[in-house]
Amino acid sequence: MKTLKNWFCLRDGRDNFKLRVREDANLIFCHDQEIHNDIIGSIELRFAANEPIKMLIYGDWGVGKTHAANHIRWWLAEHKDAFPAKTVMIEIGDLERKSRFDTLVRPFLDALGIDFLVELAANFQAAKGNTVQALRQASVPEYIATTIAKFNLAIKGATPPSVVNDAFQILQGRKPGPGFASNGLGFQISESRDLFYVLYGLGEMYRAIHGHRLLFIADEAARLDEVSNDEATLAHWIAVNRDIFDDKNNSFGFIYTLTGRADRLPEAIWHPQIQNRIGQNAFELRTLNRPDVEEFLRRLTDHLIDKPKVEALVAAGSIDKSKYDPSCYPFEKDAYTEFVEFFQRTQENAKPRDICDRLDLVGFISIKSDSRLISIPSLQKANM
Repeated sequence: MKTLKNWFCLRDGRDNFKLRVREDANLIFCHDQEIHNDIIGSIELRFAANEPIKMLIYGDWGVGKTHAANHIRWWLAEHKDAFPAKTVMIEIGDLERKSRFDTLVRPFLDALGIDFLVELAANFQAAKGNTVQALRQASVPEYIATTIAKFNLAIKGATPPSVVNDAFQILQGRKPGPGFASNGLGFQISESRDLFYVLYGLGEMYRAIHGHRLLFIADEAARLDEVSNDEATLAHWIAVNRDIFDDKNNSFGFIYTLTGRADRLPEAIWHPQIQNRIGQNAFELRTLNRPDVEEFLRRLTDHLIDKPKVEALVAAGSIDKSKYDPSCYPFEKDAYTEFVEFFQRTQENAKPRDICDRLDLVGFISIKSDSRLISIPSLQKANM
């Protein structure tokens, strides 16, 4: 069977021309200035000032925001001696008109897990003595501090008692069950300030034990558009994001990625009060111009294609030597030029995801045409 992998000599483990945000997180295919200088520069500045990482990464759909977020995770892991941080990344799920911040707190805590919180509470108690008192001194509300302290009732490595499971659900913003009151856990956390302090309290504990911070990354915050349709819910999100990005939050870091342009970002994350707090730490990833498209293609094909296998096919005559140009592979030269020009004519499509999708499409058409090189007719069939 002819596949993109064997037809175009893709490396082992690669089935098509698409990027993988986790496996390829260490690589930068475009947006060098924005990622290397602006985003990483912001991180370095924050560490130099002993402040948590806080930023907003936005841009059009498919422009590379999630890849940038994963690159941040990779970069911090690679430089953990100089820039230590524990990253917790989630993708924001579907939001409804009245969805509140617990829809983010819940998956963040799921990503950390009960076992992590049990160990965190045990270490914090060992260091501070009285968990509730230490958290209260750090400005954590008493009810949240008391709920967090319930994790000290668990033994590391053992099945946690029901009160610990109850406490975990309350910190996630879930509604307490009938047995919660008997455990001293009587009501649901729902207010913006309280949900903020769940992350704040955990951040304070983690920093006290490890000497560095938690960094929460919420991918695809464009879904916050939905909450703008309810006045009370919008006010809730504005309040919690204002607290997150305020200088008073020295406990944990936070990064949002979202699809949109600066003049169309959701008010829940782009209200003037939040903009003032984010300051210069909002970074836009734009669509690519012609040199960037060419550089992206070069880096992409260098990463994905097994060049010696291609050269072997040329030597064997399977690829027409007269039409083969190593700098243009997998295209014929004129098709390469036309492929790049397409993204100049339709600038809104000049994004990594679109380029990869189009490359898969014209590659498949070439397979159907029994052509080892992507030609002008293949582009024409793809309406390019």
